[in-house]
Amino acid sequence: MDTAICTEDGLTYTAVEFSRLDPLQLERKRRHLICEECGLAAFFRKPSRSGRGACFGARPHREGCNLAATDNEIRVPGTGDDQDEAFNPGDRIIVELTFGGQDGEVHLDRDERGPRRPRGGRHIGEGGPHAAQMHRRLSTLLRLLVTAPNFRYSDQIIAVTNQPELPARDFFVHLSDVTPLHIGQFRGFWGQLTDAREGADGVLWLNSGGRAEMSFCLPPEHRPEVMQRFRLEEEEDFSGSYILVLGTLHVSRNNKKFCVIDDPAVIALR
Repeated sequence: MDTAICTEDGLTYTAVEFSRLDPLQLERKRRHLICEECGLAAFFRKPSRSGRGACFGARPHREGCNLAATDNEIRVPGTGDDQDEAFNPGDRIIVELTFGGQDGEVHLDRDERGPRRPRGGRHIGEGGPHAAQMHRRLSTLLRLLVTAPNFRYSDQIIAVTNQPELPARDFFVHLSDVTPLHIGQFRGFWGQLTDAREGADGVLWLNSGGRAEMSFCLPPEHRPEVMQRFRLEEEEDFSGSYILVLGTLHVSRNNKKFCVIDDPAVIALR
């Protein structure tokens, strides 16, 4: 998008105008942007060192927004596809905290009377309706959270090693729905990032809005691996990305809600 509205001052900015704001104003105002046409939350990306120009974007736009097509040209870090996936009530999803292999989406039965044949999931239990047990990577789960609303509200059981199992509707928490009740709880926190800012001691803060909104703390020892894994050239590339992090919610002495990314395996970007 070439323009966006800042709700803090009610003004419409071009991307070039916005990029020329005082740095402190820019960092504050970028968390109050909306699409000029559909009114949904927007993000801003500064000019890159590689020559990419400043731009606005929104993901998603409201259905039918004419500006949605312009955002398709903005590169989104991370991987994923748009393959639809069906789940049944009672399915148990084992979260694979790896990022080099493939999802266990196809299982094979060995049958001496014929060729190996694929099936949709491994059934567990005896008698009555069977529940399928399947393995999914974080990148797949983030794609489903973004593109398949029925999944985020479903009763599918989410299983993470050494953590209590919970239905998807309780385990995954959108960043806009985080409350003090989640403090100390291990959850899958997901949503859209507005910006990334350098903090003390090399820590990178991945923000989803103003001080009242939740942020993620990326320690310096994990930063290079995360940047390389998601093909991020600079910190500004986090802006506008969808994120999923498995972790525990904390609150600082200044009442800032945050989650530490204590392992590169617990984060996915899209």
